Amino acid sequence: MVWNDGYVVEEAYTSGFFRKQSPVHLSVACALAGFEPVDTRKPFTYLELGSGKGFTANVLAAANPHAQFFAADFMPGHIATAGELAQAAQLDNVTHLEKSFEQLAAGEGDLPPLDFITLHGVYSWINPENRRHIVDLIARRLKPGGIVYVSYNALPGWSAAAPLQRLVLEHARAVPGRLEAQVRDAKTLIDRLVQAKAGYFTANENGILRSRLDSWAKDKPMYLAHEYMNQSWQALYHADVVRDFAAAKLDFATSAELCLNVDPQQLPVEQRRIVEAVDDPVLRETVLDYLQNTAFRSDIFIRGARRMAPVRRRTWWEQIGLALTVPRRCATLGQPAEPGGEGRAFASPVLDVLEDGPRSVQELAGRQGCDPAAIANLMSLLVWHDQGAPFIVGTQASPKAASLRLNAVVAAQAVADDNYQALASPLLGSGVSASALQRLVYHALRGKPQPLDRQALTHWIWQVLTDQGPPIVLAHEPLPGKESELEEIRRVVDGILAMRAPIWHQLHMI
Repeated sequence: MVWNDGYVVEEAYTSGFFRKQSPVHLSVACALAGFEPVDTRKPFTYLELGSGKGFTANVLAAANPHAQFFAADFMPGHIATAGELAQAAQLDNVTHLEKSFEQLAAGEGDLPPLDFITLHGVYSWINPENRRHIVDLIARRLKPGGIVYVSYNALPGWSAAAPLQRLVLEHARAVPGRLEAQVRDAKTLIDRLVQAKAGYFTANENGILRSRLDSWAKDKPMYLAHEYMNQSWQALYHADVVRDFAAAKLDFATSAELCLNVDPQQLPVEQRRIVEAVDDPVLRETVLDYLQNTAFRSDIFIRGARRMAPVRRRTWWEQIGLALTVPRRCATLGQPAEPGGEGRAFASPVLDVLEDGPRSVQELAGRQGCDPAAIANLMSLLVWHDQGAPFIVGTQASPKAASLRLNAVVAAQAVADDNYQALASPLLGSGVSASALQRLVYHALRGKPQPLDRQALTHWIWQVLTDQGPPIVLAHEPLPGKESELEEIRRVVDGILAMRAPIWHQLHMI
């Protein structure tokens, strides 16, 4: 058998941080849905399957130094990269394993009983045999009450765009060559078909196909290769995933994408009546997928899901907090920055309080005189737009040495490239997105005496970006010359120091 089982291995995958895999986020999602979560304030064990270059696992390990992390991938280059970052940050609570799903299911890797197992961008890209190995591994290693996160391309939403994936795969089979060239040539073919008004593209020009075509226009070739060129790629129905995982005694609990946990009361009347008439939970979720034309799912399963009694659920509500991860002025919930509207009238006072620092959901609800569920809805919107994150109250004093070490390494790496685009927060038990300029400023704050010489810092950043390769692009278009580049860098740096650095302090990141 070929070792890669039809999976793209010619080039390494990108180094992303995926916040929905955070154990804190997963436990909060379960608690909000009324299911007993895993208490992440206590020591816990965590495994990421298909971990790529291991950046998510390394960030989570740094942000949760009291827990033990394992990350497995079958590509040696991925594991080498992941191990180098962990070693540079002196993370002694993460182990990167070069193991296939089959090897792990057979007991290799010396894994302990696990509280969390996560898979992001794996399950619908591998063949049925490997999906069975994953279920066998979960059955063998996940603790009772443990949580599984799995994301996958979903039906019916992918129905219109699935032929695009098949076109790219058939092109790759027919035109041998390096992956980057295959992606480039496939893009040329797609563009020609669109311009020629091919019936498939004109008949499906809206929705998911439009977003897929936009992805082909802007995303990196290696992402596109891993997304489209795996031979076993298959969009899946939620019902089939539920039946797969039932073999490991898993119960579907909720979506990790908090905004997608639909309250039927929020649906149009006719749609609400349809949903409320369905008693079977699998059919109910399937009907919701049809109503929303779902194309990607982020499901949370629990091994032995336990509904919390009202008293217990209130106890957990008191332990959930909310923090901004962007400056207050950027917390727009996807709306225009100008004030106005009923939703904004409710959100603005809450966001104003959060500007001064993280708060518990209960405190925010008390100040606003509302039900905690209203604050949870606001939390869902902030998380959706990457403007806020949940945390567990009582972790404010969590040790931050490991996060500081990892952040120092990641920020220093920004001098050479833009691979690692997040920093660790021990308060959140997760990571926070950070642009290249933000990481360079963080590097300066960590390594230079205070107060900073902003003129010298601006010129240093300009030189770093110039050395990485022109043109310098800070907004959407290249800037016309050095002076305009320096002026824009100085403006952005001032904003980071004034608005972003205080958030880093609030989240114990610096």
